[in-house]
Amino acid sequence: MIDSVRKRASYLRRLLTVALTLGIVISTFHVLSQGQHFFVPFVMAVLAVYLVDILSRLIRKIPFPGRSVPRTISVVFAFAIIFGLGFVLTEIVAQNARHVAAAAPKYQARLAQLQTEMFSKLGIEEPPELQQLVGTIDLRMVFATVAKQVASLLEDVTLIVIYGLFIMLERRFVPIKVQALFPDPERRKNAIRIIRRIDRDIHTYLGVKTAVSFTSAVLAYILMRIVGLDFAEFWALLVFILHFIPTIGVILATLLPTLLAAVQFDDLRPFLVIGIGITAIAQLMGNVVEPNVMGETLNLSPLTVIFSLIVWGSIWGIVGAFLCVPLTVILVIILSNFRATRWVSILLSKTGEFRPSE
Repeated sequence: MIDSVRKRASYLRRLLTVALTLGIVISTFHVLSQGQHFFVPFVMAVLAVYLVDILSRLIRKIPFPGRSVPRTISVVFAFAIIFGLGFVLTEIVAQNARHVAAAAPKYQARLAQLQTEMFSKLGIEEPPELQQLVGTIDLRMVFATVAKQVASLLEDVTLIVIYGLFIMLERRFVPIKVQALFPDPERRKNAIRIIRRIDRDIHTYLGVKTAVSFTSAVLAYILMRIVGLDFAEFWALLVFILHFIPTIGVILATLLPTLLAAVQFDDLRPFLVIGIGITAIAQLMGNVVEPNVMGETLNLSPLTVIFSLIVWGSIWGIVGAFLCVPLTVILVIILSNFRATRWVSILLSKTGEFRPSE
């Protein structure tokens, strides 16, 4: 009788734990979705501070009369460069968005012409339904939507700058707060290990990803300028931003300029050069350079990356897709340091190996 009661109590405890966990997860997603206008700029500011830190370290390696560049000067310069670039990119997107939308009717007419020529060569009379479908494809709306989505990453630059400034000012108090939060030395030591690992992995990911995305954008820009593709600066910026979005971002970064080449030029060669060239750049940088430089630092399975892309994208849109990898890395690191949730981090990992915080 006592054993039966104990089993029932144990079953009820497990059921309650599952229900509470599910409720917390659903509530968290709801809060993140409803509060995205607050959370997104804040998270972007945190990542921008990481970029400032990475750049300031590079600046300190520059020879300075008799010694390295002082840390304060390097941080100020890095802050000005990173957030100055944010304002510049915002202006580039705003200007090009207007030009792309204005030129869209020309591409619309060219698209209809290409479709007519294709069916004519195949000897197929174009069905009325297809004509109606082509008529409903509003390229102006398509290009304007793409531009608006890209601009949404950059439109809160002023707020991100303010957040970033205060985050940088608050960083020096983190050790004091950790000590106050964890009076027990063992727990404090474990918390510091987790923070350091998150810091190291995010530094590695952002540093490598930024360098790879920037190089891809520069190479794509050179290729598009040589071919004479319209709005090369805009598409290069799009390549840079979309390369932060796993899989789908790289596909879009290749597909959009290639489609523009198809409707801009009468000749097939520019279309092939743009399509093959940008694909080759993406494959080289994404499958050769990036894995060799980053190694197995993140240890995320491809399925986890795709799933996180869908989840964070559904919560925060394109910004969530942009942030999905660093956010998932932080989640996996935290889960791996608690025995009750360690199995989740193992399932989300690429190799299934448990890598404790050092």
